[in-house]
Amino acid sequence: MDAKPPESPVPDPFDLLFVGTHGHVVAVHKFTGKDVWRKSLPGTGWSVVSLLIEEGVLYAASQGHVFALDPLTGEIFWENALPGLGNDHACLATFRNRTDEHGNPIPQAAKSAAQAAHGTTH
Repeated sequence: MDAKPPESPVPDPFDLLFVGTHGHVVAVHKFTGKDVWRKSLPGTGWSVVSLLIEEGVLYAASQGHVFALDPLTGEIFWENALPGLGNDHACLATFRNRTDEHGNPIPQAAKSAAQAAHGTTH
């Protein structure tokens, strides 16, 4: 059951531990061990759930579906069933851009290589 007690204040996101298991995501308060919220991920059954959090969004993947959730409430912002890719376990990753002096994105590896060639470290 998806539930969040209405009298619960919104916690500091840095006080939360996110657990993905059996087609659910649970936010647990790191210092009390109590559930803050639970969310069943539609269409995922009782499968393994991979999690990634970045820039205030909690991403979850399970049974070939990817979800974006609000880490404070568990609200699902969007879902992508990844049609045609099956329903197995999914892994998540993101890419953070670095920019050159003109604001153009460059991969970190290229930036590091350029710095090594010029004898700079940052």
